[in-house]
Amino acid sequence: MVATIASALAPVGFVIVLGYVAGRHGSFGVPDRALLTRLVLTWLLPPLLLSGVLKTPRADLLDFRILLIFFVGLIAPYAAVLLICRFVLRYDTGTATLKACLVAFPDMVFMGIPILARLFGPASLYPILLANLTPSLIIIPLTTVLLQSGSDTAKGSGAKVFAETLLQALRQPQVWAPAIGAVLVLMKVPVPRVATESLDLIGGATTGLSLFVVGLIVSEEQVRITAAVTADVLLKNLGQPVVMLMTVRAFGVTGVLAREAILLAAIPSAVITAIFAEQYGVITSEASSTILGARILAFATIPLVATLTEHL
Repeated sequence: MVATIASALAPVGFVIVLGYVAGRHGSFGVPDRALLTRLVLTWLLPPLLLSGVLKTPRADLLDFRILLIFFVGLIAPYAAVLLICRFVLRYDTGTATLKACLVAFPDMVFMGIPILARLFGPASLYPILLANLTPSLIIIPLTTVLLQSGSDTAKGSGAKVFAETLLQALRQPQVWAPAIGAVLVLMKVPVPRVATESLDLIGGATTGLSLFVVGLIVSEEQVRITAAVTADVLLKNLGQPVVMLMTVRAFGVTGVLAREAILLAAIPSAVITAIFAEQYGVITSEASSTILGARILAFATIPLVATLTEHL
């Protein structure tokens, strides 16, 4: 089990370190980092999201029980952390949103696929794609809206500000691309194989470049293991799997699907969270530190979760 997890996580660490070395040697400056961030969010991530949705079988897309498991297991911790940080701890909207994203948005596509494929085989791809609909169609758009509303570009107040922010967010390709894919699948619109292969070709660059950008971000930021980072890492790697465990039990799901859902929740925070932090200038150091810390701790927590859920 440890060897399986290590073989999946080692390449991730390698690319992050490569970006860190490039940043420390001055090969990429702040303008370059901003350009790469825009490249990932605008041109690489949307094709990847669209391709993933298009490959999801219509029957699975309409299986609301499976969709509800992942919806509740991912949105519940996101909403809880967001509300607590915003209204109890009194953080600003951007900080509360990024912390919610760090805790509730697992890197299912980039890390979930290699890990679950080794544990459960190729059949694990569809649950991952179904699970990723929640981040693609809800978490990423909602995070975009909230971060935009808390940024300096959002002016005014009340419903007008939210409406303007929502319209601006809806123009972002990472918001509308997966939504279009879902509509095409539900309407049974045939999509040529060459189209999805083309999307995969450009979208496949998202993984490596996103991790490389995280390394660049880390090279510019002072990474610290603070109380906030520690809390973020523990909530992500251990807290969210507990929420997912309660969710699958509430829906009466057992067997391989239950294990897959819980293990997906145990995957470390999505790299795209650090990209969001960089784009909006919000807790970049905490986001980078959490992403790195969660991946290091994952060498222990993922085997632990896999062992504890083996007989579900």
